[in-house]
Amino acid sequence: MSSSGRLRLDPAPPTEGQLLVHSTDGVPVAQRLAYWREGVMRRMVPLGVEGTANPFRGRMRRIVGDGLELIEFASEDVVAVRSPERCRIDGCDDITIDLMRRSRNTWMDHGGAHRVNLGDLYLVDYAKPSEVRRGAHCTVGLTMSRRLARDVLGDDIAPRAGMKFQASGLARVLCRHLQATFDEAGKMAVAERAAAAKAAKDMVLALLQATHEGMADPERFARGFHQAALALIDHECGDPNLAPERIAIALGCSRASLYRAFAKRDESVSAAIWQARLDRAWRMLRSPEGIGLLISEVAALSGFREMPTFTRMFKRRYGMTPRDARENSRSG
Repeated sequence: MSSSGRLRLDPAPPTEGQLLVHSTDGVPVAQRLAYWREGVMRRMVPLGVEGTANPFRGRMRRIVGDGLELIEFASEDVVAVRSPERCRIDGCDDITIDLMRRSRNTWMDHGGAHRVNLGDLYLVDYAKPSEVRRGAHCTVGLTMSRRLARDVLGDDIAPRAGMKFQASGLARVLCRHLQATFDEAGKMAVAERAAAAKAAKDMVLALLQATHEGMADPERFARGFHQAALALIDHECGDPNLAPERIAIALGCSRASLYRAFAKRDESVSAAIWQARLDRAWRMLRSPEGIGLLISEVAALSGFREMPTFTRMFKRRYGMTPRDARENSRSG
């Protein structure tokens, strides 16, 4: 109960797809580390960094998912520790797949001491102690229950603490997806953020399986490969040479396995490529960034070699010509 005598209701639990923001902005300098330690970083304990006169600054954005969170974390110089005692007391068994998006002199002692470089994608197991020393940095990643990972890795998770993933195939697509999700998070609807979080989870599980067993299994993790393929298609659809064969090679699976992952959803890989091209053209024609482009340039940048093909497919999909779409956008 508050001092005024009114009941103080606990805040409602966050909903799936909700975007939560935490920042030291507005917090007195002397109280920032305490605020971050008690109200934001639940798993690690942030400590001051000797030898720097810069006050601590931090910002975290979280996208809530179903049993998981996508997290973007940025701060100035900081040391963060998860002690054996803290592991024992809080019983946290989450794991995180983190991407180092910006980095200056970052070191991690977690399953062995090693440097974390820009672009590294690595696994953090909060059931094990760790210490991280970071300069100014930014990470994006996915945190989920150990139970989900155990379905893929069994009980063989702890030895993988601090493990780095090869920056290719599924891992590369996952990195792009995590970065793009937070780049666009403020413009996305709640349902879109929830879908992005679910897609990230499916890709992470497929990546863990592929890393654990030495080869990808699109049959068992069709959802993850389907989501990864869609993300890859969206990124590469402006290339007129993009074809299912290239997508399968990029994901490290056979073309037949890729086709089956789409067939389980009554979809076609080729149709998904054409749809992504049309979607890109639609966005460009109706966005301020595309106003100065000729329609033929929009077609070329969207992966279409021939204008008649572009116009015919665009009208079939949207019920209007590309020129009408642009004019309607201007009048609207």
